[in-house]
Amino acid sequence: MSDLTVRRLPWEFSNVDFVWNKDDPAFAITMNKVSFFAVGFEKYICQAMNDAEKLIKDSSILQECKDFRSQESIHSMAHRKHCKALIEQHPGLQAALDVSIKLYDDLYAAHDLKYHLAYVGGLESIFTPSFRLMLDNREPLFSGGDARVASLFLWHFCEEIEHRSSGVMVYDHVYGEYWYRVSRFKEFMKHVGVVIEAITDVFREVFPEIAPEHFTNYSSYKMPRIGKMRSAWGIMTAQLPWHNPVNQALPEYFGEWVTRYERGEDMTRTYGVGANAGRMHDVALAA
Repeated sequence: MSDLTVRRLPWEFSNVDFVWNKDDPAFAITMNKVSFFAVGFEKYICQAMNDAEKLIKDSSILQECKDFRSQESIHSMAHRKHCKALIEQHPGLQAALDVSIKLYDDLYAAHDLKYHLAYVGGLESIFTPSFRLMLDNREPLFSGGDARVASLFLWHFCEEIEHRSSGVMVYDHVYGEYWYRVSRFKEFMKHVGVVIEAITDVFREVFPEIAPEHFTNYSSYKMPRIGKMRSAWGIMTAQLPWHNPVNQALPEYFGEWVTRYERGEDMTRTYGVGANAGRMHDVALAA
């Protein structure tokens, strides 16, 4: 049995600002890049998992693969809603969505399934230490921003942590060649950089009035050095042959988020400006 929970939340982003965190414009734009990136990347993941299903012989791994694909499909749809809300106000941003999808469609056409599963497994293995850094520093990063967008990313990061071992699990079951996967990790990361840069180029064209440094800086907040070191160590050790992502240290907020979701709170406005802390799902849906 899979331990993953497939959650469908009623996201809504009408009239959302491009700079949705006025306290930290650079971070707001960084997360916007992630939204546009996520649509293409998670569509790519779903294609790979769908093609892998017929090669999986173990019923528990097959269920993991299906639940993983379901979570990622829902992530892609949620971020597409965010992107579409921005495009409605700034039509030029459609080019950023198009290029994200095209670059991943082109990648899928250019390589075999082994490559794609290695790409997914390699990237997903580093998400826990990467996203833990943001979750541990959620107060300075997210509290000053629109609750809808802040809550979108907190949900997404928590679910990425929840399925942290799914990508590697599927790759190891179908192919299991450690050196093939790890030897291409830099290539995978280079491709991520190409996609992000293409999205950034569109952002610059659409918003010439925004200070150039906001498109290149990560955030005005300086991450604690110990947190950055821990994150870098986690990313490095994720590439070791004996490493299993399921054993990675989890942020405290992951447990808090899951508990609040299971309690029935409206997790679409759980953090940031306009948050409805403690509001229940049925109340939110009826509003």
